[in-house]
Amino acid sequence: MERFISKSLEEWKQNTDRKPLILRGARQIGKTWSLKEFGKTQYEDKGFAYHYIDFLKSNRLHTIFQESSDPREIITLLEFHLKTSIDPAQDLLIFDEIQECPEAVTALKYFSQDLQKLDLIAAGSHIGLMHNSQAFPVGKVNFLSMYPLSYGEFVNTLDPDAYKYLAYSSCLSPFPTIVHERLLELFQLYSIIGGLPEAVLAFSAHLPSDIRKGVTAARSVQHELTVGYRADFSKYSGKVNAMHINYVFDAVPGQLSQAYHETVDKFRFKDVIPGRRGLNALRGPVTWMIESGLCIRNSIAKKGVHPLASYCDENKFKLFLFDVGLLNAMLHIPGEAVLGESLGPYKGYLLENYVAQELRAQTSGELYSWAEGTAEIEFIYPCNEAVIPVEVKSAARNRRSKSLDAYIQKYDPPVAVKLSRKNAGFNRDRNIWSLPVYLSYRLIPLLHSFCSRA
Repeated sequence: MERFISKSLEEWKQNTDRKPLILRGARQIGKTWSLKEFGKTQYEDKGFAYHYIDFLKSNRLHTIFQESSDPREIITLLEFHLKTSIDPAQDLLIFDEIQECPEAVTALKYFSQDLQKLDLIAAGSHIGLMHNSQAFPVGKVNFLSMYPLSYGEFVNTLDPDAYKYLAYSSCLSPFPTIVHERLLELFQLYSIIGGLPEAVLAFSAHLPSDIRKGVTAARSVQHELTVGYRADFSKYSGKVNAMHINYVFDAVPGQLSQAYHETVDKFRFKDVIPGRRGLNALRGPVTWMIESGLCIRNSIAKKGVHPLASYCDENKFKLFLFDVGLLNAMLHIPGEAVLGESLGPYKGYLLENYVAQELRAQTSGELYSWAEGTAEIEFIYPCNEAVIPVEVKSAARNRRSKSLDAYIQKYDPPVAVKLSRKNAGFNRDRNIWSLPVYLSYRLIPLLHSFCSRA
C-alpha cells in the first residue's frame, strides 16, 4: 500500500534547514507504517539504519527524558537500550506515540539546537491535546499532517491502471466513458470502505472474488476502530469529559444523516449533551474532537471575500467525520445501499463529508462554506486573490443551482466548481468547471493551476 505522504517526507529529508519533524494525525491512519517504510527505503536500503522507539509500549524509556535533556546523552542511553549504535550523521530516529512522554516532546527543542545533523521524526495522535503546552518546542520543529487514504491512494491500491488515468489527466476534458464509469465504481467502494488502512486491507483481501465479504470484513474493522477511539476519550480527557466527547462523536453522524436536502446544515448544540445548550457548553468536547483529528470543522462565511474568518460567526459551523467509511459504519448503512444508490436524497451528505475530508487533507487548515440570504454553497476556497465556490451535487438533484448563480453574479470569481457524478466538462460562457466528485482529492492543486493561468 503506497502512501503519498512519502513524497513529503522525502522533501523534508532533502531540506538542509530541516528541524525535527512532528507527524500529526488521528489514530489508525497509517503513521507508524509510513514512517517505518520511509526508514526502510530512504535509510536502510541505502546502507544506513532507522531506529524506532514506541513510547506507548516502552514506558521505562520515559525516564531517559525525565533525567536528561542533553541530546547526546539521550542518544547514548537509547543505544544502550536498543543494543545498537546510532549514527547521528546518517541514521533516522523515530519517536512514535510521543504524546505519551511529554519530556520527549520538550527534548525536541534541544535536538534542534544541539544535534541538528540527526534526522528525527516524532509521531503522535493527540499532540494538540497535551497539557504541557508551555514546554512545547515552538519554532524548533517542522510539522506535517497525515490523514486517511485519499480516494487517489485507494484507487492506486486497488486498481493501478485506473489510477494512471486518474492522476495524470488534465481534467479539462472528459475521461473516456469506460474509465469514468470504473472510477465511479471505485468511488462507490471508497464511500463504503473509506481510507483507514486496516479497513482497506481487510476489504482488498477478498478481491476480486467476493466484494460482499470484503465489505463485511471492512465493517468489522471499522466497528473495532470505533471502540478504540471511544477508549481514547477516557484515556486522554478523563471520565466526565469522555462522556461528553462521546455525545459529540455520536451527534456528528446523527446530525449529518438528518440532512434531507442537498446541503448539510450547521451543527446544532441543543440536546447533544442532555441539559446543556449553546457553544460554551460544548466547546471543550467539540474542540477535542477537532484537535484529535476525528472531526472536521467547516466554518460558515456570510460573504465570499477576504478575510473569510472575519465573516464567520463562532457558533455557526458544520462538523464532518474524518472518514466517510467510518461515517457509514457508525450509521450502520449497508454497503448494498451505497452500491445500489438506494439512499435517495440522503447520499448528499455522504458526498459533502467526502469532499470535506479530501479538502482538509490538501489544506490542513480551516474549511469554509458560504451562506448569504437564502443562497448557500457547500465550500468556498481562497485561491490567490479570489474566493472560489465549490458546489457539491448528488446525482438525484444535479440541476442548475440558483445559489451558484447568485455567488457568481455577486463575486465574479475567475472560475466556479461544480462537483457531481458527471464527467468532466467546462462551461466557458459561465466559467463553471464541472468535475467528477472523485477528483476532490486533487482539487486544490487543480484550482491553483487554473487560477494562475486565468
